[in-house]
Amino acid sequence: MRIRTRHHERGGNLVEAAIVMPLLLIMMAIVADLGRAYFASITVIDAAREGARYGVTNQNGTEMCARALAEAEFQPLPMTLTCVSDPGHGPGTTVTVTVRCDLPLIMGSLVGRSTIPISYRAAFRVR
Repeated sequence: MRIRTRHHERGGNLVEAAIVMPLLLIMMAIVADLGRAYFASITVIDAAREGARYGVTNQNGTEMCARALAEAEFQPLPMTLTCVSDPGHGPGTTVTVTVRCDLPLIMGSLVGRSTIPISYRAAFRVR
């Protein structure tokens, strides 16, 4: 038994792959950007909380930011963190640390933004 092939349908798989492949790659890059943004937000949250925790015991604004930035020092993403602190002045006051970063996007040129801002403000009460 002989199977007949249609000569006019040759290369159809190649055309389908050429259409689907760019869409698949774009979707993968978007998922990678979302994962990187989630990781960066966890890093920023941890850094702000660590700085605020440190500020509750040592109410020095410069050391609070240094501690917060040291918490995020070994993260693998190419982002620069900035820190602003407001140390409390005695019991009953609030220690506030705000950490911010601009995360560069892989798909920034397609989205129209090269970075996305991520920030977190941690506030702890001094007892």
